[in-house]
Amino acid sequence: MLAERLSVFDPVAAATALSGESGFLWLDSAAEGHPGAKFSYICLWPVSRICLGNTPGAAERLRAWLRGFRAERTQGGAPFQGGAVGYIAYDIAPALMPRFASRHAPGTAAALEFGLYDTVIAFDHTAGEATIYSAGISEAGRAADLAVAAEKIRRLKEMLAAGKPAPSAPELLHWSARTSSSDYIASVRKAQDFIRTGDIYQANIAGLWTARALPRTDAFAHYLSLRQQLRAPFSAFGVFGGRLIASFSPERLIAATGEGYVRAEPIKGTIRRGSTEDEDRALRAELAASAKDRAENVMIVDLLRNDLSRVCEAASVSVSSLCRTETFANLHHLVSTIEGQLETGRDAVDLIDAVFPGGSITGAPKLRAMEVIDELEPAARGIFCGSLGWIGFDGAMDFSILIRTLDILPEETRLWAGAGITLLSDPRAEHDEICLKAERIMAPLRFPVKST
Repeated sequence: MLAERLSVFDPVAAATALSGESGFLWLDSAAEGHPGAKFSYICLWPVSRICLGNTPGAAERLRAWLRGFRAERTQGGAPFQGGAVGYIAYDIAPALMPRFASRHAPGTAAALEFGLYDTVIAFDHTAGEATIYSAGISEAGRAADLAVAAEKIRRLKEMLAAGKPAPSAPELLHWSARTSSSDYIASVRKAQDFIRTGDIYQANIAGLWTARALPRTDAFAHYLSLRQQLRAPFSAFGVFGGRLIASFSPERLIAATGEGYVRAEPIKGTIRRGSTEDEDRALRAELAASAKDRAENVMIVDLLRNDLSRVCEAASVSVSSLCRTETFANLHHLVSTIEGQLETGRDAVDLIDAVFPGGSITGAPKLRAMEVIDELEPAARGIFCGSLGWIGFDGAMDFSILIRTLDILPEETRLWAGAGITLLSDPRAEHDEICLKAERIMAPLRFPVKST
């Protein structure tokens, strides 16, 4: 592995210069000062790709593909210095949970897509330093070649030096609400009926908005515009075979070190930011005191403890933080942390298999909640509530949950927003919450929403 420090620390300029390159992916920790926003990564020129549908055996096929690539790490460098980067769509759930079947036809884009990136730029936001890492891998099964690595670094530095002007502002979007207010409120009431009969304790029910499809340059311009306002710790822009992804996610699904230390950080509980410091403080206190939001969070923590116990040493699974209040650019959230130690012989794929999809965006118990979601929502979720992240050459990993995310497909752009439903939920208030979440993303980009 070769590593070379850059003289300039400017993630936005670097991403703009490289955004047209093959397989461009920007894992953009845009929330300055947030504990989950210490490193950003730009990845390009994947040497291999894997694309899978929601058929059985997906986990084993992903693991077999990952085994074809090996490289050493630079000691003391960034957590991610190359490896697999990609997404796992919510739609892959039937492949990971054989007892789950969806009534919705899957989309045309892959349910899972990863690229193997041997060359990445890591931005250390704490130190204000940027480093290019390159392993010099050219294809599966081929040993790392330092001469190849040196050439890739040279080429990358040349492109960064040349730069590229920022894209011009694209046309605004006309958004259509595919889920009407009356339909969403009816779905919340049906979910509460399932809770009363003992089928579930809670479920995350989402609404859908759509707009026209976006070409790659417009999509990137929209992303740059939104990141200035949303500043999420797990923001990302990615170019994939069947879709573009522009995400402003505040939530981590799962992370693990190369030594198998595991951390999950579910979000459950949301309230808007105030327009003044006093109002903001009062709203934050209101969220912290909310029995409904706290109950939701605790249920998901219990679910994740159970999920992690499937692959972690039993005595190691613990809750290190419960229902703390975290502040983001536009919203306050309740966040908890669950930790554990992977069992010997387990790997990143086992961990994903155990926790996917995340409990905070499904419900409890997970399988039955997913069946209720499938019955009540208007379409397949696609990447919404799936995950995006990386698996390093050393087995370390970090994945977000794809919420607050534009799924930019060849036929249209999709935006979902959901809310956790319990018996304490007020259906109209829950509709207001999903509109608040969606509006934060739509408002800077749109003409008025049209109802359908």
